[in-house]
Amino acid sequence: MVEPWTMVEPWTIVAMVLVMVGCCSNVIFLEHLIRSSSNSGNMIVFFQFLFIFLEGLVFHNKFGKTKRIIPMKNYLLMVTMHFTVSITNIMALDCDIPMPLHMIFKSGSLVANLLLGCIVMKQRYPPSKFVSVLFVSVGIFICTLATGMHQAQTSSMGTSPFTIILGITLLTYALIMSARLGIYQETLFRQYGKQSREAMFYNHLIPLPLFILVAPTIVTNIEILSASPPSPTTHLPILWQHMIMNIITQYICIRCIFYLTTVTTSLTVTLLITLRKFVSIFISVVYFGNHFTSLHVIGAIFVFIGTILYSDILRWKRTGKPPNPIPTNGVHKLKSN
Repeated sequence: MVEPWTMVEPWTIVAMVLVMVGCCSNVIFLEHLIRSSSNSGNMIVFFQFLFIFLEGLVFHNKFGKTKRIIPMKNYLLMVTMHFTVSITNIMALDCDIPMPLHMIFKSGSLVANLLLGCIVMKQRYPPSKFVSVLFVSVGIFICTLATGMHQAQTSSMGTSPFTIILGITLLTYALIMSARLGIYQETLFRQYGKQSREAMFYNHLIPLPLFILVAPTIVTNIEILSASPPSPTTHLPILWQHMIMNIITQYICIRCIFYLTTVTTSLTVTLLITLRKFVSIFISVVYFGNHFTSLHVIGAIFVFIGTILYSDILRWKRTGKPPNPIPTNGVHKLKSN
Protein backbone atom coordinates (compact mmCIF):
# COMPACT_ATOMS: atom_id res chain seq x y z
CA MET A 1 0.00 0.00 0.00
CA VAL A 2 1.40 3.37 -1.01
CA GLU A 3 1.60 5.88 1.79
CA PRO A 4 0.07 9.30 0.97
CA TRP A 5 3.30 11.17 1.70
CA THR A 6 5.24 9.25 -0.99
CA MET A 7 3.12 10.94 -3.67
CA VAL A 8 3.92 14.49 -2.57
CA GLU A 9 5.57 16.64 -5.26
CA PRO A 10 8.97 18.21 -4.47
CA TRP A 11 7.63 21.78 -4.65
CA THR A 12 4.90 20.83 -2.20
CA ILE A 13 7.52 19.61 0.27
CA VAL A 14 9.46 22.85 -0.23
CA ALA A 15 6.29 24.85 0.46
CA MET A 16 5.63 22.85 3.64
CA VAL A 17 9.17 23.49 4.88
CA LEU A 18 8.87 27.20 4.07
CA VAL A 19 5.59 27.40 6.00
CA MET A 20 7.32 26.01 9.07
CA VAL A 21 10.38 28.22 8.67
CA GLY A 22 8.50 31.35 7.60
CA CYS A 23 5.64 31.23 10.09
CA CYS A 24 7.73 30.15 13.08
CA SER A 25 10.44 32.75 12.51
CA ASN A 26 7.72 35.36 11.96
CA VAL A 27 6.57 34.79 15.54
CA ILE A 28 10.06 35.59 16.83
CA PHE A 29 10.23 38.94 15.03
CA LEU A 30 6.64 39.75 15.97
CA GLU A 31 7.31 39.17 19.65
CA HIS A 32 10.49 41.27 19.50
CA LEU A 33 8.43 44.16 18.09
CA ILE A 34 5.54 43.76 20.55
CA ARG A 35 7.97 43.65 23.48
CA SER A 36 9.66 46.85 22.30
CA SER A 37 6.30 48.66 22.08
CA SER A 38 3.07 47.02 23.21
CA ASN A 39 0.97 49.19 20.87
CA SER A 40 3.05 48.58 17.74
CA GLY A 41 0.46 46.17 16.33
CA ASN A 42 -1.21 48.70 14.02
CA MET A 43 2.13 49.61 12.50
CA ILE A 44 3.05 45.95 11.98
CA VAL A 45 -0.25 45.17 10.22
CA PHE A 46 0.06 48.34 8.10
CA PHE A 47 3.51 47.41 6.78
CA GLN A 48 2.41 43.81 6.14
CA PHE A 49 -0.63 44.99 4.19
CA LEU A 50 1.41 47.58 2.26
CA PHE A 51 4.08 45.07 1.22
CA ILE A 52 1.60 42.40 0.08
CA PHE A 53 -0.38 45.05 -1.85
CA LEU A 54 2.74 46.34 -3.64
CA GLU A 55 3.86 42.79 -4.49
CA GLY A 56 0.39 41.98 -5.82
CA LEU A 57 0.25 45.23 -7.78
CA VAL A 58 3.40 44.26 -9.67
CA PHE A 59 3.14 40.49 -10.05
CA HIS A 60 -0.63 39.82 -10.03
CA ASN A 61 -2.53 42.98 -10.89
CA LYS A 62 0.23 44.14 -13.27
CA PHE A 63 -0.63 47.77 -12.57
CA GLY A 64 -4.31 47.35 -13.47
CA LYS A 65 -3.91 45.10 -16.52
CA THR A 66 -5.31 41.96 -14.85
CA LYS A 67 -9.09 41.70 -15.03
CA ARG A 68 -10.87 41.25 -11.68
CA ILE A 69 -13.10 38.12 -11.47
CA ILE A 70 -14.97 38.53 -8.16
CA PRO A 71 -17.25 41.63 -7.95
CA MET A 72 -15.98 44.55 -5.87
CA LYS A 73 -19.05 44.53 -3.58
CA ASN A 74 -18.10 41.04 -2.44
CA TYR A 75 -14.57 42.16 -1.71
CA LEU A 76 -15.80 45.10 0.34
CA LEU A 77 -17.67 42.77 2.68
CA MET A 78 -14.80 40.28 2.73
CA VAL A 79 -12.26 42.99 3.48
CA THR A 80 -14.38 44.45 6.29
CA MET A 81 -14.30 41.09 8.06
CA HIS A 82 -10.65 40.46 7.18
CA PHE A 83 -9.52 43.86 8.47
CA THR A 84 -11.44 43.61 11.73
CA VAL A 85 -9.97 40.15 12.40
CA SER A 86 -6.41 41.41 11.84
CA ILE A 87 -6.87 44.49 14.01
CA THR A 88 -8.75 42.60 16.75
CA ASN A 89 -5.96 40.02 17.05
CA ILE A 90 -3.43 42.82 17.43
CA MET A 91 -5.63 44.61 20.00
CA ALA A 92 -5.67 41.40 22.04
CA LEU A 93 -1.87 41.51 22.21
CA ASP A 94 -2.15 45.12 23.39
CA CYS A 95 -4.15 43.75 26.34
CA ASP A 96 -1.06 41.85 27.53
CA ILE A 97 -2.38 38.49 26.33
CA PRO A 98 0.69 36.19 26.40
CA MET A 99 1.84 35.05 22.97
CA PRO A 100 1.51 31.29 23.77
CA LEU A 101 -2.14 31.75 24.86
CA HIS A 102 -2.75 33.86 21.75
CA MET A 103 -1.53 31.02 19.52
CA ILE A 104 -3.40 28.30 21.42
CA PHE A 105 -6.61 30.32 21.34
CA LYS A 106 -6.36 30.69 17.56
CA SER A 107 -6.22 26.89 17.34
CA GLY A 108 -9.89 27.06 18.34
CA SER A 109 -10.70 27.92 14.72
CA LEU A 110 -11.84 24.29 14.40
CA VAL A 111 -14.50 24.96 17.03
CA ALA A 112 -15.74 28.16 15.41
CA ASN A 113 -15.67 26.60 11.94
CA LEU A 114 -17.71 23.57 12.97
CA LEU A 115 -20.33 25.60 14.85
CA LEU A 116 -20.77 28.13 12.05
CA GLY A 117 -20.78 25.32 9.49
CA CYS A 118 -23.77 23.82 11.30
CA ILE A 119 -25.55 27.15 11.75
CA VAL A 120 -24.80 29.00 8.51
CA MET A 121 -24.19 26.26 5.92
CA LYS A 122 -26.44 23.60 7.52
CA GLN A 123 -23.66 21.04 7.27
CA ARG A 124 -23.76 17.72 9.10
CA TYR A 125 -20.73 16.26 10.86
CA PRO A 126 -20.01 12.78 12.27
CA PRO A 127 -19.89 12.41 16.08
CA SER A 128 -16.07 12.21 16.00
CA LYS A 129 -15.93 15.84 14.87
CA PHE A 130 -17.92 17.00 17.90
CA VAL A 131 -15.72 14.91 20.22
CA SER A 132 -12.63 16.55 18.72
CA VAL A 133 -14.16 20.00 19.13
CA LEU A 134 -14.89 19.18 22.77
CA PHE A 135 -11.18 18.36 23.28
CA VAL A 136 -10.15 21.64 21.65
CA SER A 137 -12.67 23.63 23.71
CA VAL A 138 -11.52 22.03 26.98
CA GLY A 139 -7.90 22.70 26.05
CA ILE A 140 -8.55 26.38 25.34
CA PHE A 141 -10.56 26.72 28.57
CA ILE A 142 -7.72 25.19 30.60
CA CYS A 143 -5.12 27.48 29.02
CA THR A 144 -7.32 30.53 29.51
CA LEU A 145 -7.94 29.58 33.14
CA ALA A 146 -4.20 29.05 33.73
CA THR A 147 -3.42 32.47 32.26
CA GLY A 148 -6.16 34.10 34.31
CA MET A 149 -4.79 32.55 37.51
CA HIS A 150 -1.28 33.74 36.70
CA GLN A 151 -2.44 37.25 35.84
CA ALA A 152 -4.49 37.40 39.05
CA GLN A 153 -1.32 36.61 41.03
CA THR A 154 0.65 39.30 39.18
CA SER A 155 -2.12 41.88 38.74
CA SER A 156 -0.33 44.17 41.15
CA MET A 157 2.43 44.43 38.56
CA GLY A 158 0.26 46.40 36.15
CA THR A 159 -2.20 44.11 34.33
CA SER A 160 -5.76 44.25 35.61
CA PRO A 161 -8.21 41.31 35.38
CA PHE A 162 -10.48 43.54 33.26
CA THR A 163 -7.70 43.95 30.69
CA ILE A 164 -7.23 40.18 30.43
CA ILE A 165 -11.01 39.63 30.10
CA LEU A 166 -11.09 42.26 27.35
CA GLY A 167 -8.22 40.55 25.54
CA ILE A 168 -9.90 37.13 25.69
CA THR A 169 -13.16 38.69 24.47
CA LEU A 170 -11.32 40.21 21.50
CA LEU A 171 -9.71 36.84 20.70
CA THR A 172 -13.14 35.15 20.81
CA TYR A 173 -14.62 37.74 18.46
CA ALA A 174 -11.68 37.37 16.05
CA LEU A 175 -12.08 33.58 16.13
CA ILE A 176 -15.78 33.69 15.24
CA MET A 177 -15.38 36.42 12.62
CA SER A 178 -12.49 34.54 11.02
CA ALA A 179 -14.64 31.42 10.69
CA ARG A 180 -17.50 33.47 9.22
CA LEU A 181 -15.10 35.06 6.76
CA GLY A 182 -13.85 31.64 5.73
CA ILE A 183 -17.37 30.41 5.01
CA TYR A 184 -18.05 33.54 2.97
CA GLN A 185 -14.83 33.05 0.99
CA GLU A 186 -15.64 29.39 0.45
CA THR A 187 -19.01 30.40 -1.03
CA LEU A 188 -17.37 32.96 -3.34
CA PHE A 189 -14.70 30.53 -4.52
CA ARG A 190 -17.34 27.93 -5.34
CA GLN A 191 -19.10 30.51 -7.51
CA TYR A 192 -16.11 32.23 -9.15
CA GLY A 193 -13.32 29.66 -8.81
CA LYS A 194 -10.34 29.70 -6.45
CA GLN A 195 -9.10 33.23 -7.09
CA SER A 196 -6.59 33.08 -4.26
CA ARG A 197 -4.07 35.56 -5.71
CA GLU A 198 -6.81 38.03 -6.57
CA ALA A 199 -8.37 37.72 -3.11
CA MET A 200 -4.97 38.14 -1.48
CA PHE A 201 -4.37 41.35 -3.48
CA TYR A 202 -7.72 43.03 -2.83
CA ASN A 203 -7.84 41.93 0.80
CA HIS A 204 -4.68 43.98 1.35
CA LEU A 205 -5.44 46.87 -1.01
CA ILE A 206 -8.89 48.00 0.13
CA PRO A 207 -8.13 48.37 3.88
CA LEU A 208 -5.05 50.57 3.37
CA PRO A 209 -6.95 53.91 3.57
CA LEU A 210 -8.43 52.82 6.91
CA PHE A 211 -5.00 53.01 8.53
CA ILE A 212 -5.33 56.81 8.46
CA LEU A 213 -7.51 56.34 11.57
CA VAL A 214 -4.53 54.97 13.50
CA ALA A 215 -1.86 57.07 11.78
CA PRO A 216 -0.63 58.71 15.04
CA THR A 217 0.26 55.36 16.63
CA ILE A 218 1.91 54.21 13.40
CA VAL A 219 4.07 57.35 13.26
CA THR A 220 4.98 57.04 16.94
CA ASN A 221 6.09 53.45 16.52
CA ILE A 222 8.06 54.26 13.37
CA GLU A 223 9.97 56.75 15.51
CA ILE A 224 10.56 54.01 18.09
CA LEU A 225 11.94 51.74 15.35
CA SER A 226 14.25 54.47 14.08
CA ALA A 227 15.51 55.28 17.59
CA SER A 228 16.56 51.70 18.33
CA PRO A 229 20.30 50.88 18.41
CA PRO A 230 21.91 49.71 15.16
CA SER A 231 22.32 46.05 14.36
CA PRO A 232 25.97 44.92 14.46
CA THR A 233 25.50 42.99 11.20
CA THR A 234 23.42 45.29 8.98
CA HIS A 235 23.93 48.62 10.79
CA LEU A 236 20.18 49.21 10.45
CA PRO A 237 18.27 50.09 13.61
CA ILE A 238 17.67 46.68 15.16
CA LEU A 239 13.89 47.12 15.35
CA TRP A 240 13.74 48.09 11.66
CA GLN A 241 15.60 44.87 10.95
CA HIS A 242 13.01 42.94 12.96
CA MET A 243 10.21 44.77 11.09
CA ILE A 244 11.65 43.93 7.66
CA MET A 245 12.14 40.28 8.61
CA ASN A 246 8.60 40.14 10.03
CA ILE A 247 7.21 41.38 6.70
CA ILE A 248 9.30 38.97 4.63
CA THR A 249 8.55 35.91 6.75
CA GLN A 250 4.84 36.80 6.86
CA TYR A 251 4.79 37.01 3.07
CA ILE A 252 6.60 33.68 2.68
CA CYS A 253 4.16 32.03 5.09
CA ILE A 254 1.07 33.41 3.35
CA ARG A 255 2.22 32.64 -0.20
CA CYS A 256 3.19 29.05 0.63
CA ILE A 257 -0.10 28.40 2.41
CA PHE A 258 -2.04 29.79 -0.56
CA TYR A 259 -0.05 27.46 -2.79
CA LEU A 260 -0.68 24.43 -0.57
CA THR A 261 -4.44 25.03 -0.63
CA THR A 262 -4.35 24.38 -4.39
CA VAL A 263 -2.15 21.24 -4.42
CA THR A 264 -2.90 19.37 -1.18
CA THR A 265 -5.89 18.28 0.86
CA SER A 266 -7.31 20.45 3.60
CA LEU A 267 -6.19 17.70 5.98
CA THR A 268 -2.54 18.26 5.12
CA VAL A 269 -2.78 22.03 5.51
CA THR A 270 -4.72 21.79 8.79
CA LEU A 271 -2.15 19.45 10.31
CA LEU A 272 0.76 21.53 9.04
CA ILE A 273 -0.65 24.73 10.52
CA THR A 274 -1.38 23.01 13.83
CA LEU A 275 2.17 21.67 13.97
CA ARG A 276 3.47 25.13 13.14
CA LYS A 277 1.48 26.66 16.00
CA PHE A 278 2.89 24.24 18.54
CA VAL A 279 6.44 24.80 17.32
CA SER A 280 5.79 28.53 17.63
CA ILE A 281 4.53 28.05 21.17
CA PHE A 282 7.68 26.10 22.05
CA ILE A 283 9.86 28.87 20.57
CA SER A 284 7.91 31.55 22.42
CA VAL A 285 8.26 29.74 25.75
CA VAL A 286 11.93 28.73 25.41
CA TYR A 287 13.36 31.70 23.50
CA PHE A 288 11.45 34.47 25.26
CA GLY A 289 10.87 32.77 28.61
CA ASN A 290 7.10 33.28 28.45
CA HIS A 291 5.08 32.01 31.38
CA PHE A 292 3.88 28.45 30.64
CA THR A 293 2.64 26.30 33.52
CA SER A 294 1.74 22.63 33.72
CA LEU A 295 -1.90 23.65 33.16
CA HIS A 296 -0.86 25.29 29.89
CA VAL A 297 0.86 22.05 28.87
CA ILE A 298 -2.28 20.02 29.65
CA GLY A 299 -4.44 22.48 27.72
CA ALA A 300 -2.08 22.43 24.74
CA ILE A 301 -2.18 18.61 24.71
CA PHE A 302 -5.99 18.69 24.66
CA VAL A 303 -5.93 21.10 21.71
CA PHE A 304 -3.42 18.96 19.82
CA ILE A 305 -5.37 15.72 20.40
CA GLY A 306 -8.59 17.43 19.36
CA THR A 307 -6.99 18.63 16.14
CA ILE A 308 -5.68 15.15 15.33
CA LEU A 309 -9.13 13.63 15.96
CA TYR A 310 -10.76 16.31 13.84
CA SER A 311 -8.51 15.60 10.87
CA ASP A 312 -9.02 11.80 11.01
CA ILE A 313 -5.27 11.22 10.76
CA LEU A 314 -5.59 7.81 12.46
CA ARG A 315 -8.08 6.56 9.86
CA TRP A 316 -5.87 7.92 7.10
CA LYS A 317 -2.87 6.04 8.49
CA ARG A 318 -4.88 2.82 8.84
CA THR A 319 -6.51 2.84 5.39
CA GLY A 320 -3.90 4.67 3.37
CA LYS A 321 -6.61 6.95 1.97
CA PRO A 322 -7.24 10.57 2.88
CA PRO A 323 -10.57 11.15 4.64
CA ASN A 324 -13.36 13.12 3.08
CA PRO A 325 -12.47 16.80 2.62
CA ILE A 326 -12.70 18.66 5.89
CA PRO A 327 -14.66 21.90 5.84
CA THR A 328 -12.09 24.64 6.42
CA ASN A 329 -12.11 28.32 7.05
CA GLY A 330 -11.04 28.92 3.50
CA VAL A 331 -8.02 30.99 2.58
CA HIS A 332 -8.20 33.39 5.50
CA LYS A 333 -8.18 30.69 8.12
CA LEU A 334 -5.11 29.22 6.51
CA LYS A 335 -3.40 32.60 6.53
CA SER A 336 -3.75 33.11 10.26
CA ASN A 337 -0.45 32.70 12.09
